[in-house]
Amino acid sequence: MAHFDGLFESKAMQKIQEYGGKLQTNKAFSSISSGMMGTMNLILAGAVFTIIATILNIAGVLETTDPVYQWLQLPYKMTMGVMAIAVAFGVAYTYTKNLEMKGEVANGFVALFLFLMVASPVKSVTLADGSTMNALDSSFLGGTGMFTALIMPLIVVRIIKTCQDRNITIKMPDSVPPFLSDSFATLIPLVINIVLWCGINTLVQNTMGTTLPGAVIGVLSIPLSVLISGPGIIVIVFIAMLLWCLGIHGSAVAFAVLIAPHMAAYQANAELVAAGSAPVFSAVFLFSGLACCGGTGNVLPLAVHCMRAKSEQLSAIGKAGVIPAIFNISEPLVFGVPIMYNPLICIPFILNAVITTALLWLGFSVGFFQPPYVMILTALPVFLGEFLGSLAWQNLFIPVVGFVVGYLCYAPFVKMYDKQCLENEAAQAAEMNAE
Repeated sequence: MAHFDGLFESKAMQKIQEYGGKLQTNKAFSSISSGMMGTMNLILAGAVFTIIATILNIAGVLETTDPVYQWLQLPYKMTMGVMAIAVAFGVAYTYTKNLEMKGEVANGFVALFLFLMVASPVKSVTLADGSTMNALDSSFLGGTGMFTALIMPLIVVRIIKTCQDRNITIKMPDSVPPFLSDSFATLIPLVINIVLWCGINTLVQNTMGTTLPGAVIGVLSIPLSVLISGPGIIVIVFIAMLLWCLGIHGSAVAFAVLIAPHMAAYQANAELVAAGSAPVFSAVFLFSGLACCGGTGNVLPLAVHCMRAKSEQLSAIGKAGVIPAIFNISEPLVFGVPIMYNPLICIPFILNAVITTALLWLGFSVGFFQPPYVMILTALPVFLGEFLGSLAWQNLFIPVVGFVVGYLCYAPFVKMYDKQCLENEAAQAAEMNAE
């Protein structure tokens, strides 16, 4: 580990650590981190039920169409599937506290309501029996709506604070209960926010035919469509991981571009195998390099590093996230560390995915890794997806490459972040003792 110590003490790494520390103390960025970390219990609960369902499916006990399997997946759909709603509330709540404002709960609900308004406006749908009902589209309530859920509450709370600072509020007598007083205090800012966000969303819907979160993903996916090649996929992986670090579901952005050639490549290979021929390589297969060992960002080695960390925060997150990571569920670590807007972890998060993808390209090019021909669209434990997709023993080494690269990339950065977490924990302990 001596080489890691030298890297840790280098001027470049010290600058990164200093910048990361400043970013984490910024009121807006710390609110984003706290808002995500506050959803850890929901994420873990959803992951547990998903793991149980996956194990029973692999063992042949349940089919994906069985009612029991669907019941086990319900907690996932109502936790990680609508995680952006909880994040919108959490970011607004924490940002209100960081700005030393009153009405944290009221502002949290305002941000939650406004996020639902732009991400999932009510639609009237016709059922099979001919009846109609109002429904909310959940397409952008999970990871695909995360960027909007992270940034929108900051703007919402800032508008409320501006109104309060300029006395553009309804003030109630001191005898009125705080929760009721806070609600009236946010009424005028709420109306302003409704007009603003409803106007923006209506404009986006009329011009682009989608909601605000959908427009973000749609716009970002346009320039990626020209990158369907070996080097191009590496660039796409880099952009996807960078977007993840900014709170945008980078995998969804990239897959919006790759889904058509991805399905076509699998279909062509399935037909070749059925005809007795060997499957052929397509560059789109390289996209799995960003999630071959622990889910998005190859976070299984990150979980190992966190388990060995000295800080209570990282140690607890590592222990909680390692089992989901084995099942290629990355959310507990992505939200718990957190990775988004955390430069110390964003760097290896991006770097390991890019290097792994490049090494997979080399492995396919020399004929060691075998092209897949069975499309698997569900999360499976590490090793299982790579093997079942190709039925080739060589592809069992794909997660091994991801683990080794990830372990080396995460090592020095987790050490720096662990030091920061220890300092924060010591400061909090000293503050509590002083009180």
